[in-house]
Amino acid sequence: MTEFVKIGIVFVITLFLTFKRVALWISLLVGTFLLGILFHLSLQTILLDLLNATLDQRTLLLVGALFVVLLFSNLLKETGRMNAILQGFRSVFRDLRIVIAVIPAIIGFMPIVGGALVSAPMVVEASDELKLSPERRTFINYWFRHLWEYILPYPAFMLAITMLGLSVRTFAWFNFPLSLAAIFSGIFVGFWGISKSHEGEGPSNTSSGWTLFLNLFPLVVALTLALAFKVELFYAFGLTILAMIILYRVESRLVFQAFRSSLSPDFFLTVFAVMGFKKVLESSNAIPAISTFLSSSGIPFWLIAILIPFAVGVISGMTVAPIGISFPILIPLFQKDPNFQGYMVLAFASGIGGDLLSPFHLCLVLTKDYFRADLKGVYRLLWFPVACILFVGMLMTFFLHR
Repeated sequence: MTEFVKIGIVFVITLFLTFKRVALWISLLVGTFLLGILFHLSLQTILLDLLNATLDQRTLLLVGALFVVLLFSNLLKETGRMNAILQGFRSVFRDLRIVIAVIPAIIGFMPIVGGALVSAPMVVEASDELKLSPERRTFINYWFRHLWEYILPYPAFMLAITMLGLSVRTFAWFNFPLSLAAIFSGIFVGFWGISKSHEGEGPSNTSSGWTLFLNLFPLVVALTLALAFKVELFYAFGLTILAMIILYRVESRLVFQAFRSSLSPDFFLTVFAVMGFKKVLESSNAIPAISTFLSSSGIPFWLIAILIPFAVGVISGMTVAPIGISFPILIPLFQKDPNFQGYMVLAFASGIGGDLLSPFHLCLVLTKDYFRADLKGVYRLLWFPVACILFVGMLMTFFLHR
């Protein structure tokens, strides 16, 4: 119980500072030091964890990857290809509302860390005409980026089926209503009160689709290198950028402008702060203590299936964490219950829901900063779709798997 209260204090203070418009990386650093102090970590341990997290190869590659993704997007914008891509999408889909939902949803097929940043620049360009608020843009880009977590072989999904002993097809079929709930609730919240844009509509044709593919080809190449050939995102986009500059003969002036636009100290400091917080959280052993407390508290099974993964998801900001930490506790607890699969589907939905609401979720952090949105306003939009997913998960638990 004590650990639960301590984590609650850290969480509330971090959110309070963020809502007061303190820079997110500063809020996270305050939360990190407070976390370490409350869990009796020495100052030396906290500083060492922060240093190790900052110098960790994965962190450096992530920061580098985010920089080259920004540079890639800015090059597309400076050379006019970004606008051509958007016009191509408009020719195919004919409605800007569909365009700005489809772009992050397509990127969402690819399990890329911070992948919301890939689609964010295109969402900016496409949504200008719709005059969306920064908070609405953040929600649309962030939410539609994460539609497929429930049914595609993302790391959390693969970890879950390994622990449960289920096939990809079986677990995806169980979770399919969750993705449907995510799609329809996202459309409802994201586009409520936004009328269809008619400007520039024209007949869709094969030529438009081919032109769209040609303009998207650099992005396809970069993502193919990253996903099919397992090339680090930093190198995949870096090589693609180099090829673009040479093959498209991009002027040095445009390259310099794109480079300068991609430098954002606050942006990168936030990434370092998130990784540092997670490292100190790991050293504190707070999450296992909270999970153990909840599992031994006498709370009903269905509520445990929600609370433990949700708490771990919110605290960690990682989709893998609720599965890796809570499933080993929940599986033995529910194993002999006839509704075992229903509880585990609910637990999976809850873990993803907690992660989507976490202020430490990298995609949320990056998207919010990119669109310069108010986190409080983003949460006003986020809570309902997450609640819908949990509601559908509960319906499935009580009615579909008995």
